[in-house]
Amino acid sequence: MQFDIDKKGQHAEIFLKLQEIVLSFKGVREQKNAKQTAYYDRYSAICFLRGNDEKFTLSLAKGALLQENYPFLQGDGKVARHIYYHDISEVDEAIVREIIQETMILNMEAYEMKKLRCNSKHKKTKE
Repeated sequence: MQFDIDKKGQHAEIFLKLQEIVLSFKGVREQKNAKQTAYYDRYSAICFLRGNDEKFTLSLAKGALLQENYPFLQGDGKVARHIYYHDISEVDEAIVREIIQETMILNMEAYEMKKLRCNSKHKKTKE
């Protein structure tokens, strides 16, 4: 399991620091799987952690929506963006906390908008 590899691997210090930061937010749960360690709030995915021989990756589930405010995020996919770390000294706790908080806000907003749309459709069918 990737969690076990990351916890004891060459980037263990980075993994443990990022894990500590993410889990410090109320309501965040950790899900360990074969390829990465995932973190979710009650609404959706927040981020994913995974190391390899070259670097450690923090993948942000709502990264594309965050990129305007955080232009250093890397990637060009439709949804996720990444921060790559090679050394613990590169981890800026304040920035990671800010990004995690923004992601959780985006998750809540998306959930609430979906709920409003459902309620609006339901209301129209009653009329």
